[in-house]
Amino acid sequence: MLICGNVATRKKIFYADIFLMTETYWIKKQSQDLFDKALELESEGKTDEAVVSYQESLRVNPKNSQALYNLGIAYATLNKLDQAISCWRRAIWLEPRFRDELVKAFAVDDELSETVIGEDYPAYI
Repeated sequence: MLICGNVATRKKIFYADIFLMTETYWIKKQSQDLFDKALELESEGKTDEAVVSYQESLRVNPKNSQALYNLGIAYATLNKLDQAISCWRRAIWLEPRFRDELVKAFAVDDELSETVIGEDYPAYI
């Protein structure tokens, strides 16, 4: 039976894998905590503060598509539509299901849907 590497090497690899899994867990947890804080701030009408918390969540985990989507909503609430569209585009790129969410949530008209979600949207309906 052929076993790659010696026991010490396999242990190092094992512990490195454990470390990476633990680090990933804490990154996602910290990002989620900041996201939850942003939701709470938004529900209290503190949209400016919520934007900061969403941004902090994204600084910790740039792939948090839900934070991007919600940051776009917060920007739209503050009438910062260019920033909102930028966030929504990135959210859609990370998580395509947000296309439908935008259409449903905002009853996006045809012109805006082309800007936010692309001209090919009707092909997805």
